[in-house]
Amino acid sequence: MWQHNDLLARGLHETRGHLMDKRRVLDGIRKVPKTIERGSVYMGDIQGRDNYLVHGEVYGDCNIQGVLMLTVDCFWKGDIEADVVIVNGSVEGNIVAHTKIELRETADIRGKMRAPIVAIEHGARVRGEVHEESYITHFEERRSH
Repeated sequence: MWQHNDLLARGLHETRGHLMDKRRVLDGIRKVPKTIERGSVYMGDIQGRDNYLVHGEVYGDCNIQGVLMLTVDCFWKGDIEADVVIVNGSVEGNIVAHTKIELRETADIRGKMRAPIVAIEHGARVRGEVHEESYITHFEERRSH
């Protein structure tokens, strides 16, 4: 599983025995992400070291070193593995994040999830399970987008 010192190096800190993110993930993104536009359909696997913003549909698996952001219009069918996964849309498949999974209010997940931290906003739908070693936290967005 995840080593405590590795997680601290990824920008997490310890609070009451749990590792928590020091800031919003999106605040730390300095590079414009690669984008799959609304109305686009991508069929195949995605791999590499970069951040991705997905508005369209994806049918395939993902293994990236970076942040994967799925917008409210996104539909993803396949397994996802990334450093951080932020979901506003729909996912049919398993999600593994090395740092954090963040499910926004409009997220609809059908599959298993595993990450050191799984943050679930009020209203998100999860039809599956969260790995027993993941720390689950619930939140309501207080900042405007």
